[in-house]
Amino acid sequence: MIIKMNKNKSKSEEITTSKEDEIFKILTHGTRRNIIKVLGDKDLTFSEIKRGLEPIDSPTLSYHLKSMKPFIIQKNSKYSFSDIGRAALYLLTKTDQSIKISRYKRNFIYAYVITLLCWVTAEILTPLAFWFVSPKAISNIIIQITINVICTINLIILGLLRNRYA
Repeated sequence: MIIKMNKNKSKSEEITTSKEDEIFKILTHGTRRNIIKVLGDKDLTFSEIKRGLEPIDSPTLSYHLKSMKPFIIQKNSKYSFSDIGRAALYLLTKTDQSIKISRYKRNFIYAYVITLLCWVTAEILTPLAFWFVSPKAISNIIIQITINVICTINLIILGLLRNRYA
């Protein structure tokens, strides 16, 4: 099956395509994506944006801000987002969250395996404590210590994961 492309694009289709190209060109540049992230939901001055992007020189930042006209509006020496800019921020935020969630899921599996190993170890140590230690009081203390150690290891691992990906 052969599909023929219509070479006679209308004027509005050409304008839309050129706007799309411009928008995606802006989003492909790392510094410009960082400017979007730094600006966030706030109205910031040039200096505040520059501070959030350290190290970057003023001419370079000025160049990037000028090239981001579809995304950024400047009023009273403060920069804020246009509707397209807010959409770009939303897209970048969701992308970052998706990456963090996939890392968290992968590391959660590791934490789950370690937790499982800890509980299996506790199940093995509990009967051994009854075999080698005759008084029940000492056995109960050993079981309690073992369970506390397992819980502590669990909390440490899950806390590290939460801090790393929060």
